Amino acid sequence: MLALLAAGLVFCATAAASFVPANSPRVKTMGRWIPADNGSLYAGRGAVIASVEFEGTGAQVQMYSDSQGDVWWLKKLDDGPLYRFKAHMGMNMLYQNLPMGKHTLTMIRDTEGMRGVTILRGFHFAGENDAAAEGVTSPDSSAAVTGNNADNVASHTPRRRFIEIIGDSVAAGAFIYPEGDYFQRESGYLAFGPRLARLLNADWSCVASSGEGAVRNNEEKAPYNAKHAEEQIERAFYTQKEPRWTSQMDDPDLVILAYGENDFNDAVNRPSDAYFKEQYKKLILKLRQFRPNSVIFCMTPANTVTSRQSVPGMGGAVAELRAAGDTKVYFIDLNANGPLLNASDFLDGVHPLASGHEKIAQHLRSKTRTLLGWK
Repeated sequence: MLALLAAGLVFCATAAASFVPANSPRVKTMGRWIPADNGSLYAGRGAVIASVEFEGTGAQVQMYSDSQGDVWWLKKLDDGPLYRFKAHMGMNMLYQNLPMGKHTLTMIRDTEGMRGVTILRGFHFAGENDAAAEGVTSPDSSAAVTGNNADNVASHTPRRRFIEIIGDSVAAGAFIYPEGDYFQRESGYLAFGPRLARLLNADWSCVASSGEGAVRNNEEKAPYNAKHAEEQIERAFYTQKEPRWTSQMDDPDLVILAYGENDFNDAVNRPSDAYFKEQYKKLILKLRQFRPNSVIFCMTPANTVTSRQSVPGMGGAVAELRAAGDTKVYFIDLNANGPLLNASDFLDGVHPLASGHEKIAQHLRSKTRTLLGWK
């Protein structure tokens, strides 16, 4: 780590470049980012975004991770195409030998938070005047997120429509890419939630964890006391209980609750309809405390088998809450009018391919336009 940090200092000293710390006002973000006292930003959820404008001929990003595993990112320059890259510890070259001028750099984390916390230290822009960069500090990536840091958020882009997606591996975009290991094949950016947000010109936050269920996790055994969805809602990072992400940090117009697949994938020991209804209702009530003003979509799995199994409990919980006065919670049965996805839209009958995520996004766009009046 020290060698990598030293390499960053050598770059700054030997190249005509400015250093822009991650929490600079120049850096605009989307999703759950937590600032640290040293100028870094920390992210432990999927599909977060950081973008920055610069004037120069090249761009590098300095970033670290508390995980030794692969974390995949997308990069984009101006209006160009997205390119995927695996981030490594320290300096990552993004673009070089660009024509001198103004550019916009966008980075998107494609891997879910289960893979660990990303520490975004800052950006180095070749050819940019040092006066354009403010708040230069020593590139120390070890500062903890403590004290008042958990009560602040990074510099977000101007307020637009905002959608939050909370769910499992499908919401995280598992198996969208055709080759590689599990996390290499995952794409938070191409999953149905961010797709829907882009269709509706909205920002998004993705709080999705593979294997997670509302009341049962994937292949969970008795006594079923593992960490479930309710414990994840307020975590800024999947892997850590603290810091918390409070309801004051953002205010989504719409929250999509996308569970059920893992709850019912044990055909022998699946929860009863009555038990699932009561526990799912508790989950919505916890979410309502955290998101008092949001419209909530309670969405069934796309898989028709688990979708049918989830309907009595999920639909029953929503019906009871609406009868009690919460008219901003809706039950969204993806397969109410027959299977929404074809067999060719799935990898394995459970995880949709890109075509399946597009169909889900289009279906949710129609529901959002009808129920929220969005155009």
